[in-house]
Amino acid sequence: MRNSTLHLFLVLIVFSLLALLLHPASASSGSDYDYGAQPRFVCTPIPVDVDPSCIPAASPGVGAAGEEAKATILHLRESLVQQKETILDQRETIRELTAKLTLCEGVASHHTYNDNGSNNQGKDKHVTPGDITSSPEQMERMLQALKERLDNLQKRNTSITYSSSLKELLQRKISALEQQLQRHQTATLSSPEHHDDDSSSSGKKSKSPDAFQISFPMRTNYMYGRVKRTLLQEIFALTLCLWIKAGVGPGLGTPFSYSAPGQANELVLIEWGNNPIELLINDQAATLPLSLSDGKWHHICVTWSTRDGQWEAYQDGVQRGSGTNLSPWHPIKPGGVFILGQEQDTLGGRFDATQSFVGEMSDLHMWSHALSAADIYSLASCGSHLRGDVIAWSDSEVELHGGVARYPFDPCH
Repeated sequence: MRNSTLHLFLVLIVFSLLALLLHPASASSGSDYDYGAQPRFVCTPIPVDVDPSCIPAASPGVGAAGEEAKATILHLRESLVQQKETILDQRETIRELTAKLTLCEGVASHHTYNDNGSNNQGKDKHVTPGDITSSPEQMERMLQALKERLDNLQKRNTSITYSSSLKELLQRKISALEQQLQRHQTATLSSPEHHDDDSSSSGKKSKSPDAFQISFPMRTNYMYGRVKRTLLQEIFALTLCLWIKAGVGPGLGTPFSYSAPGQANELVLIEWGNNPIELLINDQAATLPLSLSDGKWHHICVTWSTRDGQWEAYQDGVQRGSGTNLSPWHPIKPGGVFILGQEQDTLGGRFDATQSFVGEMSDLHMWSHALSAADIYSLASCGSHLRGDVIAWSDSEVELHGGVARYPFDPCH
């Protein structure tokens, strides 16, 4: 039995040695396995908005070239975005300049035709004294605005093809308007009415800083006036009064707006489209029964109190309407911005041309309390000249932007 077991053990050893000699690879460890005959996969990151065909196939030694191609593509994308922004900016500039040039040409052509519509060949025989004194000032304002735009265009480094032709066109228009303005000034100085006015007003050459009006000749999103003052603390009542003359077109627009931090429509006087005139307090509206579409000067006042939201509306010294529940118990917030001629969608900006004011205004005052009916009648009939404690109409208190015209005007004379 012992010999049989030993014999069987020797046979197993012999078979094991034969197996090792015939199949050496099967006895190798996992680390010695040859992967050369197996396929390999290499992953390359590709941006979502890039065409995969633009990315070269990954291979040993081309990783740096792939990164360089990716950087080049990103740089080209940034350049394209910058070119689009430049084109949009140039288009906006062209729209503004076209509108201003159209206005200037309209003012100039008004003086080259007489009352019967026939060509006067540049002579000012039929121009009224009022036109001679006011329109040249408007032209000077517009010329100054056009020159500023031209300087901005010349400073820009842009490759857009129409820039040079646009600059030449602006320069020609400016030169022509300057010559026209010079002829008007010469005609004004030589007219007998001018000499009569000088002799009659020699004793009262100094005029009040309040005796002026500002004019918004067309709807834009860049012409406005800004009051330098602001509210320093909350107010619980108010009175807003001004002289106003509506321009041509549907709706008065927005003569006055006050935006406060957190509320763009804190205090707004607006007539938009075919809607009636409204007074907005904290974005709540009350319809005002006022009629200003006859193209004449009118004195209007609105009063408001936080107690029960009581409001009153006056036209030419007479109360036209009143009501309650307009933002009751809501104080007018301080720290905001007063804007003339535009409605604010954000604090001090984001104007909408469709809501802009067209016309003329003067002698705007605002008080932190409600004036009496007698005080308002006295203001409208020029029996007194009360000055607002929040806003007082003065040349030094109103900044004009975008070509808004300013010229002397006294609503009581």
